Amino acid sequence: MKRVLAAVAAAFVGVTLCATPAMAEQDVPPGTSFLGAGELKLGDEARWSASAGEYLYWTFPAKAGKEIKAKVDLDLAPGAGARTGPVTYRIEIYDGLRRRQPCVEGKQVATAQKTDTKLSLTCTPRTVRDWAEPWSTDPLPGMYFVRISAMDVPELDAGAPIKVTVRVDTKGGDDQVPTSDRQLADPLVPITKAGAVLKSGQTSETRSVAWDQEEDHWYQWDWMDGPNARWFWTALATFVAVVFGVLGFQVTRKKRSWFS
Repeated sequence: MKRVLAAVAAAFVGVTLCATPAMAEQDVPPGTSFLGAGELKLGDEARWSASAGEYLYWTFPAKAGKEIKAKVDLDLAPGAGARTGPVTYRIEIYDGLRRRQPCVEGKQVATAQKTDTKLSLTCTPRTVRDWAEPWSTDPLPGMYFVRISAMDVPELDAGAPIKVTVRVDTKGGDDQVPTSDRQLADPLVPITKAGAVLKSGQTSETRSVAWDQEEDHWYQWDWMDGPNARWFWTALATFVAVVFGVLGFQVTRKKRSWFS
């Protein structure tokens, strides 16, 4: 009897351990905008039931040196007569500043015909860098967004039920050789919290940091920003025009000869 109980217990433990990876599949509700994006865990599959034509947003983190790969599987409404025409879907990756990162690999756009019930999309943007120029759009460490949208949905098919499965994997790591001796100070994390509402009688003491760091110059006088500022600039422009006019006349006028 003891052997039977021990075998049952061992079998139960084995089944539990084998079933553990399946728990990675979870229902993560997406958002319909950047601010309401659902939080997606790397390496886990998120499944959700949505409607055709909706914008779906998920957010996930990415560190420097990581290569992002996002995959989306769409289960469209099956059955004959479920759709009236083809529909086109797109997957896009955005960084924390909502800059769209181009896909260097993968099938970013796909079209499902009327009879198709499955559709897959993949996107692999550029490798996340540890530093970049401010004017560039290079991917930097921080939060990222994956967006799924329908580019072309027949009017009669809008709102049809679909099932979405999204998964984001990363490979690589921070142990890669840096591309420069610089490093991003803080990750690109979007600001999703609104400012606090001031109480009655309370005043804001917030000042512009840029203004505090600026130096006082002659062109920053307060009186120059008032209603009489245009008269000052008009008089200054007139004076400059007169000076250049006199100089131009002296240079271009014909010189008189003393013997004429």
